Parts: sequence; C-alpha cells; structure tokens
Amino acid sequence: MDTIDQLLQDERELDLGVSELNIKDIKKKKEKKDNVVETSFLETPEYILEQIASADYADCASSKRELGKPSFVKFSRLNGEIDIVNEFEYKGVVYRPIVDDILLKGGITLPTGIKEYKNTKEITDQIYQYITDRIQIPKNPVNYERFIPNLILFYWLYDKFPFVPYIHFVGGTGTGKSTAMYTIGNLCYKSIDTAGSLTIASMFRMSTYWRGTLLIDEFEKVGEDTKSVILFLKAGVSDRLIVRTEGEKVKKLTAYIVKSPKIFTSERPVDDAGLQSRTITIKMEKNTKRLPLYQLREDYEEAQEIQNKLLLWRLNNYDNISLKDIKYGFPELEVFDRRVQQILTPIYYFSDEEKRKDILQFAKEQEEETLRERRESLEGSIFELMLDIWNNGDEVQLKSLTSRLNEDRKSGGYRSELTEKKVANIIRKVLGFDIEQRGHDKARWIVMNRENLESKASYFGINLASYDTLYSSLFDTAQSATSADKREKNITPDDIKEIFDAK
Repeated sequence: MDTIDQLLQDERELDLGVSELNIKDIKKKKEKKDNVVETSFLETPEYILEQIASADYADCASSKRELGKPSFVKFSRLNGEIDIVNEFEYKGVVYRPIVDDILLKGGITLPTGIKEYKNTKEITDQIYQYITDRIQIPKNPVNYERFIPNLILFYWLYDKFPFVPYIHFVGGTGTGKSTAMYTIGNLCYKSIDTAGSLTIASMFRMSTYWRGTLLIDEFEKVGEDTKSVILFLKAGVSDRLIVRTEGEKVKKLTAYIVKSPKIFTSERPVDDAGLQSRTITIKMEKNTKRLPLYQLREDYEEAQEIQNKLLLWRLNNYDNISLKDIKYGFPELEVFDRRVQQILTPIYYFSDEEKRKDILQFAKEQEEETLRERRESLEGSIFELMLDIWNNGDEVQLKSLTSRLNEDRKSGGYRSELTEKKVANIIRKVLGFDIEQRGHDKARWIVMNRENLESKASYFGINLASYDTLYSSLFDTAQSATSADKREKNITPDDIKEIFDAK
C-alpha cells in the first residue's frame, strides 16, 4: 500500500492543492498519467496518426518559427477519412504528440496539416523547382538534382523499407554544402537540426524518439571521436537493435533503434568503406549561378506547402508498399554490388524511366567508389600486397608481408607501425586465410585458398587475370585437379578458364 509520503509526492506531481488531497482521486489520476505515451507516429489496424505542428490543417502557410499547438492527423485506413485530434486512446493507453525542447525551440520541421495534390509528379516537380531555385548541385558525373526529389519521397516512407541511404555533402568553405543540406532537409520527413546538440548520446535519443531525418553539419567536428559517429551512422541504415551502457553513477543498458534518414556534411569524404557504400556522396563546388543569400518567410511557406502534400502522399501510399514486389530487386540493378542494390532499390522504386537512367549512372559511380574505398582500406592493402607476392611466384611469409606493409604505409604518411599480430588477425578474421607455422624457426606462412582468393578479389574489385603468374598457376591447378574428371563430365579447358575470368 502507498505511504503518505508517496501520496503527497504524487499529489505534487499532479499539481493538486493539499486541501484537495483525496487518496482515491490521486491514485486514479496517477494511473491515468502512467497510461499516457508521447509519440509522433502511431499505427493501428484502423488508423495512422502523424504529429503535425498546428491543429488548423487548412492553413498551410505557417512560418517555421510560428508553429501552432501539436496535434495528430488521424487517417482512416478503411475509408481514407482524415481528422485532427489532440490525443488518441488505444487499448487503454492515451497517445499524445511529443512536446519537448526540440519541438518548442524549432529544432524539428513538421507539417502543419495536409494539402491535396494531383499526382506524385506534381510533388516531385515542385520539389525539383524548390531545390534548383535555392542551391546548385553539380551535374557531373551524375545529375543528382533529377533523382533527389525521388529520394525525398522515399524518406517519407523509409520505415516501410529495410535499408536507408544517406546523403553526404562534401566540400570546402563557401561551396554551399550546409545550405544544400538545410534546403533539402526542409522537405524531408520530420527533419531535425542537430546543431548545438552534437553528442552521440543525444543523436541516439533523437533518432529513436522522433524517427525523423537527422541533419548533421560538419559531422567530423562532433564533440566526440569521429569513429563513434561513423559507427552510429552505420548502425542507422537498418533496423538493428543497438544496446548502449549509459548513466554516470548507476550504469544501465539502454536499447535503441536509430534507423532513420540522415543528411550530413564535411570538408572531406568519409574514410570508411562501409559507411561510404551506404551513402550518396555529392561533392559540392563553388556556385556559378546567382542564388539567394537568405531564407525568407515565403521560402518556409513554400516548403511547408510541399511538406503538407508529402504528408498526405505518405498516408495515401503507406499501405501500398509491398516488399514482395522487389524481394529480389530490379534485374537491371543485379550487375551491381549487393549493398549498392540495397541502398538504391528503394529510390529506383519511386522513380520514372528517365530518372532511373540517372540512378543507373550513379550506381556505376557508386560501385566504382565503393570498390576503390575497399581497396584503399587496411584489409584491401594487405590483400593486394599478398597478390603481388604470390604473383612473383613466392609464398607469403607473415613477417616479410608486415615489413613491406609498414614500408608502404610510412611512404604514405602513416607514423605508427602495424604489428605482426594485428596483420595476422586481419588475414585470418577479415580476409579468411589460414596461417601455419613451418620449420624449426616456426616462421608463419599464409596458406593460399583458391576459392577464398577468388571471392576476395571479387569483393575488392580486383581482376585476377591481370596477375599473369598467379592466374596461370591457378589455371594449371584447376586443370590438374579436374583432368581425371574431364571425360566423365565433358568439361573443357574453356569451362575451367571461365571459373577464373574476372567479373
């Protein structure tokens, strides 16, 4: 049973006067308070609820700095009817819109309601015009402006897909990368300006709580180490559950799902092959056309109108997305790396024939960049050095490999040297090659595995045929190993050679 002290505390939390203290009333109101959940999105079998900034959804011309009382747009999945409500009760729980500092201080951009539109093309055309009127995105080697509107469409339904691609604007001071991020962010699903709150902990909480589009300016200058930010970004492309240990005095485990769209900027490209392959990197240049210096009220009003159309578009299309249609992707994308396919397939899904040409061109550029990043990684450098040694007809000794690797790294500006233990771990655990000891001195040698060699060459985008000696030895080995079976299986030398042809 509750103690008097506990009841008094409950009374204070409920803002009741001491003279009005009534144990039964306090218990009833405390129970009701415990059954209230704040959320910006709710899905039930009958309804979809989306938080908006104003209860008056007929008025779409609201400045970003004049947000009204937060409410829900309640969309009926049965008949498409729309209502505006301040709260919604479902299975004994009362759901209310989120009210926090991010909302109250204008850190998140929400629709003010819904606005009718003719068709999807009307929305993408308006997005395209809004973007090209305010920023200049390079069109070489890919015309990004053409398919970014479809990427924004995807961001409004990202939660229906298992993977989310990011946008990364790269460039020096004065190239407009931050302006580009905020301009596109104005149109994205629940975009959150993270400026001034850049800690890993805060980004984990914002992503999990709001599930909106995070805008991270100069991400490499976050108040914590860049590696932690990269790990956070890599974790946020899928529905993976991330568990963190938090707390100062009392440590506790907290689970997060940080999957959400993210747009970020930096002066240099990301030095991480895994993140780079999940990201659409746009290298910004100095503007060559006249662009506005400031965002005025009319700019926010136009962005608000587009957002309100996009909200209605999301509600209309939420139940129409079926991953069964694209379970195996699109045939024309199958020539690309699997990760490139995972990232680009959703954008491709929402694009017309003309824009798909630009996406295919981007996919080629993305794959080349992904493979280059892999080769330039530490494991890629080790693998290429192993190939060079094997191609000279020598077996690879761990000690000599490590020595040559450190020489190459020193000439490339690296100060620290790698130990044999570190290199051995990468060879075994990352590259998948065995290491065995030989001789009285127990020297360690790398064991060449033909199947794994071919697999890793494909992963790093290396043509084994360019290594003449190695390629010939592989062919001879395969030919020798299969000579006894040729007559029975009708295998020809051309069939064997086909195994080793580079993709």
